[in-house]
Amino acid sequence: MPKCNVEVRHLRFVVTAAAEGSFRRASAKLGVRESTISRQIRDLEDGLGSSLFIRRRSGVSLTQAGENFVRRAQCALTQIEYAVRDIGVIGRGGSGVIRIGLFSSLATGFVAELISRFSEHHREVQFEFVEDYHIELIPAIRRHELDVAFLTEPLEIEGFSSIRFWNEQVYVVLAEGDPLACQSEISFGDIRYRRFIVTEVAPGRDIESFLIRNLSTFGHQPQIQRNQVSRQTLMQLVACGRGITLASHSVTEARFAGVVYRPLAGCSLPFCGIWSDENDNPAFRRLLSVANILCRGRLGFASNGSRVPRSSADSTDIASSM
Repeated sequence: MPKCNVEVRHLRFVVTAAAEGSFRRASAKLGVRESTISRQIRDLEDGLGSSLFIRRRSGVSLTQAGENFVRRAQCALTQIEYAVRDIGVIGRGGSGVIRIGLFSSLATGFVAELISRFSEHHREVQFEFVEDYHIELIPAIRRHELDVAFLTEPLEIEGFSSIRFWNEQVYVVLAEGDPLACQSEISFGDIRYRRFIVTEVAPGRDIESFLIRNLSTFGHQPQIQRNQVSRQTLMQLVACGRGITLASHSVTEARFAGVVYRPLAGCSLPFCGIWSDENDNPAFRRLLSVANILCRGRLGFASNGSRVPRSSADSTDIASSM
């Protein structure tokens, strides 16, 4: 078999010459000298060991070998055009996949609004979601399995960037008949000696850590029971009077029968986005730009997306909470 290095320009020369029936007309269409096209095709034929064209004074026509070559060359050029087009779309953030790690429920909060607004102009971009604990999401970002994670703490990690995008009120979740349900607001003192229930799945253990940190006193640890159930089942257990739990505002957007939500006084969660500085996903970079625009006016961010100091409204330290 003859050895021949076929380049894209060779394919274009042959396909155009075949369509135009002339090297001269192919030259005019491609903006390449006729002598160059003629020489390159001749070199290609020598390398292939077969003539592609029958040359006449009036122009050129394909040999049988040439017809087979042009048919396959046209397919190859079409695939190359598709590839170039797709890469261009991805490079502009118009296509691709964005992988998001979540610590809290998507519900109808900031992230849901962000995805909705982004999707209005980037419908070809796909989203993949993972809900897990902080300790699992950060390594996933480092392994480039996730593009970004939305967490409840501004983490300072080498090689990572972090921006606080929004705050969410913390709520106590109670059964409708609970004595505290009649209060418009609940303090830590009101729930210090209550029985709490959390899930084994995210964000159960982070809620447990938050409760221990804020309700523990000398000689007292909050009573917390873990359950291997979903969030929906947990809410049903609360409705049955098996205990109370905590939730962020985005969770309260999902209504569950038999439970009520009451704000925990002076307790606000700062939610942040964190990603690797090495992330070069164009679609994610476009999402980040939309996120910065969306959060302006909520927390007083600068237009360049830089992080601002925590506001005075964040009166309770919730370094790793719900």
